[in-house]
Amino acid sequence: MSPKLRKGLKISLFGILPLAILIFFVATGYHYVPVDVTIGSCLKDYTSPSTYTERSSPLKSYEIQSEDQTILICYGSPSVKGRKIFGDLVPYNRLWRFGANEPTRIYTSSDLVIGEVVVPKGRYSMYAIPGEESWEIFISESTFHWGNWISESVRDQEIGSFEVVPETNSNFVESFTISSEEDTLIIEWESTLLRIPIIYIDEG
Repeated sequence: MSPKLRKGLKISLFGILPLAILIFFVATGYHYVPVDVTIGSCLKDYTSPSTYTERSSPLKSYEIQSEDQTILICYGSPSVKGRKIFGDLVPYNRLWRFGANEPTRIYTSSDLVIGEVVVPKGRYSMYAIPGEESWEIFISESTFHWGNWISESVRDQEIGSFEVVPETNSNFVESFTISSEEDTLIIEWESTLLRIPIIYIDEG
């Protein structure tokens, strides 16, 4: 290979490499960036065709801050629209993505206990098996699967699960909503309410 051709090849590679890296992170969201960097706005999964159309279930986020600790939860927010939700649109005793579109994702800058599961600093997905009397909530290290495509490989990455007893909400909630009260995650949709305790693990 001539020196001139070798030089041209190096220039091409240096030009293509940054572009390839940029395309990779645009396509995958920020799932491979350090979690301290990812705390911020939620990104859509640009590998899904539905991302390029108007969404009936918008991507929402909820952030919890406690001193220098941050939790960011990203989730699709479907609406009731006159339908019966739990036990019908969302069947009992079957895995459900806990929202819509992308998996519901949790980004945490510190170690936590969510429900009864120890969750080290990092990024995770959360999904559930709803039941009439009890829900099982799962935490997985898989964040790059599409919502309800909860495959065996996704299940293999679970770090734990816990059970929550659903409550009847005194207020009807049209859109799936995640919020918090003190150290408790609040999940509301239709007439169902879940309370999930969160404990911060002291790193000191």
